[in-house]
Amino acid sequence: MRRLGPIAVLTVLALALAGCGLKPEPMGAGAAFPSRAVDAAGTAVSLSAAPDRIVSLDPGASAVLRSIGLEAALVEATPANAADLAADPATDLVVVPLVLGPEAGGRIDAAAAAPVYRYGAAPLATAPTAISQLGLAVGRGPEAAVIARSVADGLAALAERLASEPPVRTLVEGPAATAFGPGTPIGQAVAAAGGENVFPADARWTPEEVAGLDVRAWVAADPGGSTYATLQGIVELAAVPAIRDGRVTDVPRDGYPVDGQLPRALQDLADRLRAP
Repeated sequence: MRRLGPIAVLTVLALALAGCGLKPEPMGAGAAFPSRAVDAAGTAVSLSAAPDRIVSLDPGASAVLRSIGLEAALVEATPANAADLAADPATDLVVVPLVLGPEAGGRIDAAAAAPVYRYGAAPLATAPTAISQLGLAVGRGPEAAVIARSVADGLAALAERLASEPPVRTLVEGPAATAFGPGTPIGQAVAAAGGENVFPADARWTPEEVAGLDVRAWVAADPGGSTYATLQGIVELAAVPAIRDGRVTDVPRDGYPVDGQLPRALQDLADRLRAP
């Protein structure tokens, strides 16, 4: 997998910050509405007034909304009730994950009585932009910009660290002997933490194949991946460095929430991929 050097990563971060809502803004509420923002899918979203009810299906967006003072307006949804909550005429904004499947997304789009905002960061270097744009959408641009700057600083520090360390050959395992490629949310998290995916795309893996891939770290999706004890019981994997050395860890299947804690989560994953 192609690995960005520190200059390239920092350039991506700089481009993400420039012109994407991270410029200093006046704190006065008068200029906040009608709001203007662009969601992670590239769709323009505007609210005419401050939202009283925001339905969110994305944990990262929910965390950001709480952090910028909108906890009272926040209604956290589940896949089972999201469409019904979105249909409530009192709802002012519906926030869904960028990676939400077309079937579930279509149901929410059809039911929603308010704009639907798709939230996420792909690649993760665009997380500061995602955070700042969500803040602009709900009229809290300056507050969100503070979080976005902190995330940008954290990602830059991680990129600087990883520039001096070799990438770690990593297998990202999903359910039923599936290996996730670098384009998946969990694969992007591993890449951002300095992992080099041993599979270029989603694929089935076999113990015999993996034995020859020099896998140095094993990331099991949670839920769906194997436990360390299960992997230890597979004879063909006994000599695989990741299994032999106990370098097996789990990561949420949908990756980490895009919120103020993202850099810390990626730093922790980078440590686990390199655990002695």
